[in-house]
Amino acid sequence: MSKDSLFVLEVNSTSGNIFLDKEFDEVKRNSFEKLRVSRAEMEKRILRKNTDHGTDVGLKLNQGVKIHHGDIIQNGEKKIIIEQIPEKTITVKIKNKNNSDIMILLGHIIGNRHRPIFIQDDEVSFPIQSDSEKEVFVELFSSIIDNIEITVKEQVFHPHSDADTYEHG
Repeated sequence: MSKDSLFVLEVNSTSGNIFLDKEFDEVKRNSFEKLRVSRAEMEKRILRKNTDHGTDVGLKLNQGVKIHHGDIIQNGEKKIIIEQIPEKTITVKIKNKNNSDIMILLGHIIGNRHRPIFIQDDEVSFPIQSDSEKEVFVELFSSIIDNIEITVKEQVFHPHSDADTYEHG
């Protein structure tokens, strides 16, 4: 396919997900093109980007259809894996997970910043724009700082669906 042509995909559903479907082993995955998209781009219904092979892809998602990290989209024989671009996050680990006061305060502080969150076990993660935001949150968490551990990571961030919110810095 020439660089000037556009490979348009109208997506009603995906063909699977490499993380959920056992049929997509490592050999098959390596033969697929990859479309790297940010979390914000994954929210869009119409998107135009190039794959890692240079294929110009135009996505037109039907209403209610969302793409996710690892989803496979295809048109005929061409298969493309959606790869979400990792982003900087702060992860806060609660040292004593039986302390409900700390959890409530942590939720209140993060909620006041309107950040989407991901909760796993005794950790809460949320996206940041730069490493310097850690200092802001250390100050915001000053009343509970002895009860938590804060780290900055770069990871694929999946917000908790029940805690989806808009963001501002």
